[in-house]
Amino acid sequence: MVDLAGEHDIPLISDEIYDQIVYDEPVSTANVAKDVSVIGLNGFSKVYLMTGWRLGYVYFTGPDEEALEELREHVTKEARIRLSANTPVQKAAVEALRGPQNYISRMVKKLRERRDYSHKRLNEIDGISCAEPKGAFYFFPKVDGIGSKWRDDMAFVRDLLEQTGIVFVHGSGFGSAYGSGHFRGVFLPPIETLEKTFDRLAQFMASTGQ
Repeated sequence: MVDLAGEHDIPLISDEIYDQIVYDEPVSTANVAKDVSVIGLNGFSKVYLMTGWRLGYVYFTGPDEEALEELREHVTKEARIRLSANTPVQKAAVEALRGPQNYISRMVKKLRERRDYSHKRLNEIDGISCAEPKGAFYFFPKVDGIGSKWRDDMAFVRDLLEQTGIVFVHGSGFGSAYGSGHFRGVFLPPIETLEKTFDRLAQFMASTGQ
C-alpha cells in the first residue's frame, strides 16, 4: 500500500487508534512510509480509556509537507467551527499524555493473556476457527454451517443469543465481502468470564451437530 501511494503520489490516511494496544512491536505508518505523505488519525478512547469523551487528533507528515498545508489549514478551520472538544476534556487529555504511562504495558499484558486464552478456546471448538489477533481486543472467528445450518451470520448470532444469552456481533455487519460467515466479540472480560462464555459456545455448537 505504501509503495502504491508513493508511485501515484497519494497521501496515506492511517487510523492509529490502537497504536499502543498491539502484541508485537508497535509500528507507525509514518515510520514505514518515509517517502509518502501520511495523515495520521488517533484519539484517547482506547489507550487512555477515555471512551465517550470524543477527543481525537490528526497529524500530517511526509517529505513534502507543503503539499499538505492546504488540507491542514482546512481541517483546522473545520475543527474550530464544528468539531472542537470542550475545554475540560482537552485539559484532561494533556494530563493523560503528561502523566504516568506504565499502566499501558500492564493493560496490554492482561489483554495478551486474554487474547491467548480466547484464541486457544475458540480453535478448540468444532465448527469454529479463529486467526490470532495482532492488536486491539477483538476476535473475529469463522463459523462452519453458515448457509446450511444457519441462513447467514446474523441468524447464527441471533440463535446463539436466544439459546445461551451470549451476545456477539454478526460479521457481515463489518462488510459482506470479508465478514460474512464470521462473528465478532471482545476479550476484554476477565478469563473467568471468558471461560463461561466459551463453555456455553462449545455446548451450543455441539448441540447443533457441528
